[in-house]
Amino acid sequence: MTQISRRRLLAAASGLGLAMTSTVRAGASSTTQLPVWGESEGATDLQGGPLGLNLASDPGQVPVSIRIPDADVDAEIERQQIVDGQMLDPTGPWVVAWYEQSARAGQIGNWLGSGHVDYWDVGPSVFRNVASIPEGAPIDVTGKGGVVYTYEVEYIRQIELATVTVDELNSPELVGRTDYAAISLITCGGTFDYDAGEYLYRDLIRGRLISSTRPEAPADSSGDTGDTQSQDTGGTSATINTDNVNLRSEPSTSAEIVRVLASGTVVTITGENQDAEGYTWSPIALEDGTTGWVVVDFLTAS
Repeated sequence: MTQISRRRLLAAASGLGLAMTSTVRAGASSTTQLPVWGESEGATDLQGGPLGLNLASDPGQVPVSIRIPDADVDAEIERQQIVDGQMLDPTGPWVVAWYEQSARAGQIGNWLGSGHVDYWDVGPSVFRNVASIPEGAPIDVTGKGGVVYTYEVEYIRQIELATVTVDELNSPELVGRTDYAAISLITCGGTFDYDAGEYLYRDLIRGRLISSTRPEAPADSSGDTGDTQSQDTGGTSATINTDNVNLRSEPSTSAEIVRVLASGTVVTITGENQDAEGYTWSPIALEDGTTGWVVVDFLTAS
């Protein structure tokens, strides 16, 4: 990750926060340059087919809305950019900005967002209460594909712009990339300097991903919900429908890979499906007796 200089940090910070004039509006900035994780317009961006189920390359989804019940936040998410190390401001008082150079919802890495705490000619805005929510509070982010990713608040920190160092700012504890699925929401906070026309601090709310919920399939006219996630299909024959599918020892993207299966491999489903980490898994057995778990999306029942 490219770090910014002390001079760049102060220069970028000087344009942030709510300005109490008619020409400058509130904003927030990470003042750091982050790598790009995904480029597609779709809900997901699988980089290696089924191998994308490995934690390191789980693409998550493009976020479209956010709810924080403890802060009375229920807002749309807009895409924004980090330009020359500076996070561009959200475009209005009631929208939350997500920075495309940061992690997607549910993806391993640091999901960076910002919102106004107040706004010229409006007053208190979308993030007016976020700095006061308790540890453990839920943050729900809905992805473009309909998955709801729930984060749990780990901590809230206040950053003094005049004293924070470049290393501190770029650390995983603030806006740097993390080795787990994190969310970092930034807004103005602390003292407002009327002479400088800006807030002197930033409040950072950090959350950790704890669960994801996929949208339920609609019921058909026969009363069947069409949801195969809880169906017992034990003894059913099926075929692997994609190359390079991971057969894992447990229903988890971090479990040991027992074997990599080719498209056309015939398997037997040995029991009930199980939901874990945003996927539905089936227990299967190969013709040679090897057993394990695969994601049901890569199975076609015979």
